[in-house]
Amino acid sequence: MSSSQHTPLVSIVVPCFQSSQWLDQLASEVKQAMVAAEFSYELILVNDCSNDDTWSTIQNIAASDDNVRGIDLVFNTGQYRSTICGLLQTRGEIIVTTDDDLQQPPRELPKLVQTLLDHDTTDCVIAAFDNKKHNLLRNLGTGIMDLLFRVIYKKPRGIRSTSMRAMRRPLVTAISEYSTINPNINPLIFQTTNRIKSVSVEHQERVAGKSGYGILRLITLMIDNVVSVSTLPLKCISLIGFLAALASFVLGAFYVLQYFFTENIKSDTGFMTQVLLIIFFGGTTLFAIGLLGEYIIRILEEVRGRPRFVIRQTTTVESPNDPATEA
Repeated sequence: MSSSQHTPLVSIVVPCFQSSQWLDQLASEVKQAMVAAEFSYELILVNDCSNDDTWSTIQNIAASDDNVRGIDLVFNTGQYRSTICGLLQTRGEIIVTTDDDLQQPPRELPKLVQTLLDHDTTDCVIAAFDNKKHNLLRNLGTGIMDLLFRVIYKKPRGIRSTSMRAMRRPLVTAISEYSTINPNINPLIFQTTNRIKSVSVEHQERVAGKSGYGILRLITLMIDNVVSVSTLPLKCISLIGFLAALASFVLGAFYVLQYFFTENIKSDTGFMTQVLLIIFFGGTTLFAIGLLGEYIIRILEEVRGRPRFVIRQTTTVESPNDPATEA
């Protein structure tokens, strides 16, 4: 019986985009690492509608290795949604995610798995790159996101937020049940569990090509990480509006005192009135928008109907878990 017919201990999910040049190397290094660690595994490669030969490369790899399964998506969904697609097809008790660019070395994957096996009460192990091979701007953005995650999602101190992680099956089931159109995985993990450990791993230079995350993409990703999962920005706007309205009352009291006790101020009452009205109505407007936003965001969460991904085809006859379209 082939290994593909057994339930593996580890499922490895890799979202792939424009990575045909090095996928063979990726699959080979994953196999070497898992065989050396004596972990049964499956490797799920999700083609996120690449424009190159990524899908045909995945088909060739799957044809020569029973441990590899491929999924081809109809339209480009982005890293998070293509990862969720892969998670929904996994069969293992431990699910590992990693990138396709080999900057996260496959030889480090068993370290994450073993840490999870050694700690029964841990739900997730996230890789920490002590010496990241990214440019200064990318590292700065990572630092900002790390701070935001600590403030917004109560991310435990000492835990890095990376896409190389090992999770237990119940945690994967929990985060997969979130129906948001933008399933930002690390925020969902931080909201679901605090039983998280971090393990130091090596970080490498890209084998070829360049990252798909430019400045604008990083800014968009940062906004998505905050807005799609948290209502904190709306709450901040509401708080600013409330404080502005409160400040207008304090400023009004100050002007009243000046009016009665300072002679020169009486000629400027028209200007003071305009200032007070602008501050008051500006503050109350922001406050009202924030309150409306709280309701609207909840309505949007209920009525969103766009599918997160659509599977065109797979390298297997049938998918083990979910249908081809996932809303």
